[in-house]
Amino acid sequence: MANWRLIAVLTLLALLPCGCEQSTDYGSLDLVDVTGKVTLDGQPLAGATIRFEGPPLRFSEGVTDAEGKYRLMYDSNQAGCTPGEKTVRITSGATSEEGADPDSAKAAGSIPAAYNSQSTLKADVSESNKTFDFDLQSKP
Repeated sequence: MANWRLIAVLTLLALLPCGCEQSTDYGSLDLVDVTGKVTLDGQPLAGATIRFEGPPLRFSEGVTDAEGKYRLMYDSNQAGCTPGEKTVRITSGATSEEGADPDSAKAAGSIPAAYNSQSTLKADVSESNKTFDFDLQSKP
């Protein structure tokens, strides 16, 4: 009898879908297409990661290009950021990006903690407020 139960359980497990992807209903998130520019001491900051964090454990992030411009991504498939008050963190990163300027990589490495681990930067994301430029100072 125990063998029959084991076979039944194994059969049920085999029938369960494997590797299921959770589909995200992006429409229910009211994502806002957030863009902007990051400069450090007045110069475009290339290769930096910019993250907009908001509760509960949700964030969107992007990487600045050679001109310091970024566009936030909700995940690897969808651009955008959920609306509301966000803490903004800007860190060095993506410095191995093809074509990255070594001077920009050096600048990205000198981002003060007030803009990342101890960030004081805030953004209130809404459909009418979706462009955020940050002019960072190496000595805030």
